[in-house]
Amino acid sequence: MRPIILTFIVISLIGALAFGADLTGTWTGTIAVDDTGSGTTITTQIHVELQQQGAGLSGKIGRVEDTDVVPIKNAKMEGDILSFEAASDETSGPMKFSLKIVGDRMEGTMKGSIDSGDINGKVKLTREKTAASR
Repeated sequence: MRPIILTFIVISLIGALAFGADLTGTWTGTIAVDDTGSGTTITTQIHVELQQQGAGLSGKIGRVEDTDVVPIKNAKMEGDILSFEAASDETSGPMKFSLKIVGDRMEGTMKGSIDSGDINGKVKLTREKTAASR
């Protein structure tokens, strides 16, 4: 019984270290959306600013070329998956993001609706290095 408890504690500590990383910082990357009408992929450069305090996570997301950003809402971590929502004047409801975190990278999906219908995108983000971490 004792080795089982010790094994459980070790696994729990490894999991906490692996997935307990602070996500605070600037993340940049792309959202790629397949345009079924033209048969092309539309890729948009984005940036995400995240602030993490304990279990709480907030932030903003926007296109790199725009000064307008929108707040991130309903952010939560489940294991190594970050999920959140963001809405803008261009969307007919919240865009839902689900991103797997691996070190300083996040990859996943964006799903939602715009006036012309549903939209699905592939998201790839990398954390920008700060002067202190270089």
